[in-house]
Amino acid sequence: MAVLAVGLASCGGGTTPPSTSDPGGTGERISGNERLGWNQAAASAGELATFRYAAYVDGTRVELTEVACTGPVGGTAPCSSRMPAMSPGAHTIELASFVTDGATVSESGKSAALRVTVTGATAGAPPAPPASPPLASRLLTTVDGAELRLDTLSDELESPTAIAPAPDGRIFVAEQEGRIRVVEHGVLDPKPAITIHEVLMTSAAEGGLLAIALDAQFDRTHFIYAVYTISGPEGTRRFRVVRFREVASRLGERVVLVDDIPAAASPAAALGVGPDGRLYVAFDAVPSTGRAPAVASYSGKVLRLNTDGTTPEDRPSRNPVFAADFVSPRALDWHPATGALIVADVRRRDLEELRIVPASLEGSPNLSRTRMTLPAGTGVAGMAFYRGTLVPPFGGDLFVAGEDGRALLRLRFDKRDATRLLSTERLLQDASSPIRAVAAGADGLVLVATDRALLRLGPR
Repeated sequence: MAVLAVGLASCGGGTTPPSTSDPGGTGERISGNERLGWNQAAASAGELATFRYAAYVDGTRVELTEVACTGPVGGTAPCSSRMPAMSPGAHTIELASFVTDGATVSESGKSAALRVTVTGATAGAPPAPPASPPLASRLLTTVDGAELRLDTLSDELESPTAIAPAPDGRIFVAEQEGRIRVVEHGVLDPKPAITIHEVLMTSAAEGGLLAIALDAQFDRTHFIYAVYTISGPEGTRRFRVVRFREVASRLGERVVLVDDIPAAASPAAALGVGPDGRLYVAFDAVPSTGRAPAVASYSGKVLRLNTDGTTPEDRPSRNPVFAADFVSPRALDWHPATGALIVADVRRRDLEELRIVPASLEGSPNLSRTRMTLPAGTGVAGMAFYRGTLVPPFGGDLFVAGEDGRALLRLRFDKRDATRLLSTERLLQDASSPIRAVAAGADGLVLVATDRALLRLGPR
C-alpha cells in the first residue's frame, strides 16, 4: 500500500517531480489549479481499485476527490487527483493511501513532503472542508479533461432507489416507500405516477421498491417494470415483480409477472431490460428452509423472462434461470461492446463484486472466473454503462453509485475485454449524502440520485 512518489501531474497523467530551483525554500510555485500526481504500488487493477487517498496539507488531513489511476504496469500505477484546496502562500503536501471496510481504516505511511507556494487569485480556500458540503450545481473536470456541469433537477425526492430515463426526455424515479415519480422538463411532478401501497419497508435496510426499468419499446408499449418486497407468512418478506402501463405520466393496468420469491432479511434485487428486449430479474439468496431443493428456487439467481412473465421459448428446458450463485445483487447492466451481463453483487459486508456473465457461461452456477472486486466501502446501490456520445471520454465507462462511499465511481474498461479494468476515478466524492442511484440517458447525460436530490451530469 506504499506510495512511491508524489509531485505535480502532467496533462498525460504521469508524475512530474517538483522543481529543484527553490532558493527561498518555498517550493514549486503553482496556481492551485494543477493536479497532484503520484505512483502507487499495486499487483493488479483490482487491488488498485481498493485504494483511496488522503492529502495532508500542513498536517491537516483531506481525502482526495476525483482520483484517477491507470494500470498498473510492472507493479506500479500512475495516479492523479485535483489539488486539495489551499490558501495563497507556502504549504507542504504529504500523501497517504488507505483502505476501508466502512468500519475501520488502514492507512499507509505518509510520502515525502512536497513543498509548494500557491499564488494568484485562483488559489483555493483553506483545506478544512465545510461540515456539510452541499452537492449542488457546480463545474468539475475529469482526469482526462472532460469539462462537466452538475445541475440539480430536484431536491424533493425521498430515498430514491432507481432512475429510468425515457426516450421522450421524461425521467422516472423510484422511491423506496413505493412511489414512482416523474421529472419532465426539469420539473418534478408533485403527484406520483403511482403509489404502490403493498410495498413493505420496515426500515431503510429492509426492502421496499428496489428497482424499475422501462420496456425496450417503451415509446410503443409504455410498459414499466418494478420489483419490490411484500409481506409474507410469519413476518417474512417476499419479492414481487410487476408490469405497469404508463398513460400521461400515470401508471395503471398492473400485471404480476413473478410472485412469492423469498427475500433475505435485508432484501436486495435488481432488474433491467436486456439488448434482446427480455426482462432480467436478480433476487438475493436466502438460507434454505429444507422444504425445497436449492435448484428449484429462484433465490440467488438471475431470471430471463418475456415481458409478460413467461419463459422464452429459447431457454433450455424452458427454465428461466439465466445465471446463479449470487448473494445480494444490487444492480445489473450489459457491457456495450461485448453484450456480457454484469451484476453488482455484495458477497459479504467487506466484499462487493462485479459478476460478469458472458454468453458462454449462461446458466452456469460457477462464475468464479469472471468476477471483479469493487473498492472496499463502496456500498454499491446502482450502476450504469455510458452509451452516449455527448461526453466522448465516457464512452463504454461504467458508473457505480456508492451509497456507503458517498461517491460516483467511474470504471474504465478495455473496450475489447469486459473483464479488464484500465482505471478508476471517483467523482462527486465530496457529496454530503449517499449516492443511491445512477442512470445514463439516451441523450448522453448521466443522472444521479442522492437521498433527496436528482442531479444531472453533462458537458459545460
